[in-house]
Amino acid sequence: MTAPGELEDLAAELAERLPYNDVKQLSHACRTGRRGLHELEAQAAGIAIRAACHKLRSYLSGDSDGSYAAGLLLGAAQARRSQKVDHRVDVVWTGPASSVQTSRLTSAVIGELIDSAEREILLVSYASYPPKSLSAALAAAAARGVEVTLLLERQMDNPRFQGSSSFSDLTATRLSWPAQYRESGASLHAKIIVVDRQTALIGSANLTSYAFEKNLECGILLHDAVQASAIARHLGALRETGILAEPA
Repeated sequence: MTAPGELEDLAAELAERLPYNDVKQLSHACRTGRRGLHELEAQAAGIAIRAACHKLRSYLSGDSDGSYAAGLLLGAAQARRSQKVDHRVDVVWTGPASSVQTSRLTSAVIGELIDSAEREILLVSYASYPPKSLSAALAAAAARGVEVTLLLERQMDNPRFQGSSSFSDLTATRLSWPAQYRESGASLHAKIIVVDRQTALIGSANLTSYAFEKNLECGILLHDAVQASAIARHLGALRETGILAEPA
């Protein structure tokens, strides 16, 4: 039997860790009880939302009405969405959960960053096999006039790289680090997202489904316009000198 406060704590935890739209899906599923959560778990692509469905089912008895749980989830998600940032640094993780709650999920943070962009998004990644949610969020940003710049690794510049072109349908400026401007054996290994030169995520996660859902990844989210702008300006200076270039 659920102890008082446990369901409220779970709703707050899920709103903190998961993307807003995922929590809305969970809320909708809860309205039909365990059956609705089971159906969502069966069709959801993400590991995190499937785990949330499994955990929420343990708080509902049989197929009883989950309206209370649904309301808690939606309320917590809306409160988290409207919450003002009152600190400068967040730790961001992908991977197994522990009893120590120090951070938010990589997928949730990246989704919110892209959705919040008003002017520009800069993405740097070694590997890029983006999940559909990321591709859709970037396409939506580009459609509302956000300037998207991608700096990705290429096999022609790094023979050890076993990747392929990504985001082929995305309206974006594409940059590369040509082989002639590298030390022998060097890789384009940075993983960075900068939004509106106000916020930056720097970490280990590539733009891949595995990095968003399965791997053990860690990053630092900086709510710091000075540092975010400095990262963007550094890469801009490399572009101006030709070290970074638009592919021919």
